[in-house]
Amino acid sequence: MTTTSSRFRIPAHEMEMIFSLLGRDPSLTEEAVFSAMWSEHCSYKSSRIHLRSFSSRHPRVKAGPGENAGIVQIHDGLSLAFKMESHNHPSFLEPYQGSATGVGGILRDVIAMGARPVALANSLVFGSLRHPKHRTLFQRVVEGIAGYGNPTGIPTVGGEVWFDDRYQHNILVNVMAVGIVNDQDILSAKASREGLLAIYIGNRTGRDGVSGAAMASRGFTRDGADLRPQVQIADPYAGKNLMEATLEIARRKLADSIQDMGAAGLTSSSTEMAGRAGLGMELDVSLVPLRDETMEPWEILLSESQERMLVLAEPENADKILEIASQWHLSAAIVGKTIPEPDFVVRKGEARLAVIPIAYLTENAPLYQRDAIITPEITAPLGMPSLGGSHSLSDLFHRMIDHPNGGDPRWIYRHFDFEVQTRTVFGPGHDAALLDTKSRSGGGIAISVVSLPHACSRNPYRGGVLIVSKAVTELVAVGAFPLALTDCLNFGNPENPTIMGEFQEAIRGIAEASAAFDIPVVSGNVSLYNETDGKSIPPTPMIGITGMIPVLGHRIPGHLKDFGLKLALVGDMEDLSLGGSYLDWLLEGEIREAVPSVSFSRIQGLSSFMMASSSTGRILAARAIGRGGLARCLLMMAKDNLSMGIHLDFSRPIEPLGFFFSESSGRLVLAYPAEEEPRLAESAREWGVSFLPLGHSAPGLWTIRFRNPEGLRKEWRENLSALKSRFNRSLSQFMEE
Repeated sequence: MTTTSSRFRIPAHEMEMIFSLLGRDPSLTEEAVFSAMWSEHCSYKSSRIHLRSFSSRHPRVKAGPGENAGIVQIHDGLSLAFKMESHNHPSFLEPYQGSATGVGGILRDVIAMGARPVALANSLVFGSLRHPKHRTLFQRVVEGIAGYGNPTGIPTVGGEVWFDDRYQHNILVNVMAVGIVNDQDILSAKASREGLLAIYIGNRTGRDGVSGAAMASRGFTRDGADLRPQVQIADPYAGKNLMEATLEIARRKLADSIQDMGAAGLTSSSTEMAGRAGLGMELDVSLVPLRDETMEPWEILLSESQERMLVLAEPENADKILEIASQWHLSAAIVGKTIPEPDFVVRKGEARLAVIPIAYLTENAPLYQRDAIITPEITAPLGMPSLGGSHSLSDLFHRMIDHPNGGDPRWIYRHFDFEVQTRTVFGPGHDAALLDTKSRSGGGIAISVVSLPHACSRNPYRGGVLIVSKAVTELVAVGAFPLALTDCLNFGNPENPTIMGEFQEAIRGIAEASAAFDIPVVSGNVSLYNETDGKSIPPTPMIGITGMIPVLGHRIPGHLKDFGLKLALVGDMEDLSLGGSYLDWLLEGEIREAVPSVSFSRIQGLSSFMMASSSTGRILAARAIGRGGLARCLLMMAKDNLSMGIHLDFSRPIEPLGFFFSESSGRLVLAYPAEEEPRLAESAREWGVSFLPLGHSAPGLWTIRFRNPEGLRKEWRENLSALKSRFNRSLSQFMEE
C-alpha cells in the first residue's frame, strides 16, 4: 500500500510517484535521498524546461552546463573555468556562515574542474539599511565573503549591491568564481567506467547542513529559527588545503573525475557522477569519516558539511590520493565504487539500506511545466516629472548619490584583499575587473557581474536583455570582448503563475541577447522560493560575464587623470527612456515610460569601435553608462581625483531627465586628447556609432551647459567637492555609526 505522507516533507503526489517507480514503499534512507534529489535546488524541476533556451554551443566552449563549472578557451592552451551560484536562504538565517560557505562552494566547483581560482565577484541585494537588522545582515555577509576569500588567497575583484525594501525578508547573496586551467589538466564530473573507487577527501562529515537542499527549495515564514541548524559551517583554512590537494591530484593525473559535495552532499555528487555515464554507484556509509559517530545513514548521505570532495579514481591510484590528502591534513577514505548496474546502492557494512535506479534521481526526476501568466509592463502616460523646485537636476542627482544605491561602494570592497596573487590590473571601482593571465601572450581576462532589479521588476523580458547588454558594454569600456556568461536566476515561488511568467520572460530576454551577441551560456544556478509568508521577491536574474583583452597594454581605465581631455558620448542614443532606471525607482511611480529597448547591432558596432580604438591608444579613459545614467557616470570618472572636474558645453537640444539619467545600455563616455577627436569621430561613423562631443575635464568644476527642448539655454553647476563628499558617505554613514 502506498505511503502518501512523508517524513521529509515530500509532497503527497510525489510520494505516489516514488511508490509507483519503486513498486514499494521507500525505506527511510531512500525517502531521504528522494527528498534531496527531487528538491527544487537539486532537480531544477520547475526550470529545466526553460533553461533549454540557453545555448552553450560555441567553438571556444570546452565544458558547459552539467559540469561543476563552465570552461571556455582563451589562448595558449589556457582556459577559464567559472560559475555563479546563490546562497540566499542560508545567508538570511546565518549571514556570516551563509555567505562564507557560498564562497567556499563556488570555489570548489571551479577547483573540481582542475582550475586554480584567480578571482571572486559578487552581487548582493538587501532591504533598506535604515532597518537595523539589514545593517547587521549586510555587515555580516560582507565579513563572511571576506572571511573565506581572504584566507584562501583568492582576490575579490568586483561586485555590485542594491538595497530595496522588497527584499526585506529575502536577501540575495550571489557569488561568482573564476579559475585558470591548462587545457590538458581539465577534469570532468563524469565517470568513465565501472570499477572506479569513490574516494572521500576533506573535512569529516557532521550534521551541519543536513537537508540544506530541501531548505533552499521552499519559502520562509517570519520565524525561521528552526532552519538554522541546516546552515553549513565554513572552514577556509581546510578549504585552502583541500584546494591544494585537489589541484595536486589533478596535476598528477590521478583522478578519473571529481565533484564537490555541494547541495545534498555525498548523495548528489555520487549519483550525478555515475549517472552521467549511465553507471551505478555503491556506497558504504560506515566508511565515511564522521565528526559524530551517532549520525544516521540518511544524515551522512544528506549532510552538506563543507570542504569535501568526491574523487573517482582507478584502484592503482587510490593510495597516492590518500597520501596527498594526509599530507594536506585532510580526512580521506575509500567509501564506494562505480558499478555496471545503473543503481544507487547504499550499504552500512553488510546491511543494504537503499537501492534506487539512478535515473530516477537524476534525468528522470519530476519535471514540471508550471502555469505562467505574462503581466504586461505598465506604461500609462502620467507625464514626466517637471524640472524645478524639488525636481531640479541638482536635487534629483543629490537624491541619487545620497542613497546607498547611488553612493560609493568602497566600504564593501575595503574588506577584500583584491590584489592577492598579483594578477589584478583593474579591481573594484571599474566597470569590469581586469586580471593578468600571466601567460606568454600578455593578454588579460575581464570579469563583470550585473543585475537590474528594478528594470526586471518592470519588464522581465527587457530587463533580461538589458543585463546582458549592460555586461557587454562594461567589458567594452575596458577594452575587452565577451567570451561567455554564467547566470544566477533569483525568483519567488514557481507555483505562482505570475512568478513563473516573470521567470520565463527573463530567460527569454537573456537567451535572446546572449544569442545575438554570440555569447554562450556555459553554467548557472536557479534560486526559487525566495519568498516569506507567501510574498515573493521581484524577479532578479543576475549574470556573470567573462571577457578577453588580447594585449593588457591596450586596457582603458575608468577614471580621468588629466585636465583638458575632451569628453564624448558614444553609442546608441535612440531610446533614452527612464523606465526601470534608478531615477524611476527613486521617484516611486512618477515615471511610467517603458524599460528601454536594445539595439544589438549598435552595441556590436560600439564593441568593434572600441576594440579598434583601444589598440591605437587614442582613448585615455572610458566608462559605461549604468546606474544613475550619464550624470553619475561622469562623477564616477572624476571621483578618485578631488581636483578633477567636468565642464560640458554643447548646443544640441536635449530632454534633460532622459539625457542625464536614462540607463539605456550600449553607451560610453570617452576621454581623449583633443587632437584625436577627428580620428575617433571618423572611426565611430565607420562602425555606425553615434559620437557626441560633450566638453572636457577641468580643474575642480562641475558645470554643464545645454539647451532644453524649447531651445532655452540652461546651466547645471555643482560644488564638486560637496558632490564627492555626499557620494563617499552615502553607504559608509550607515555602517560606521
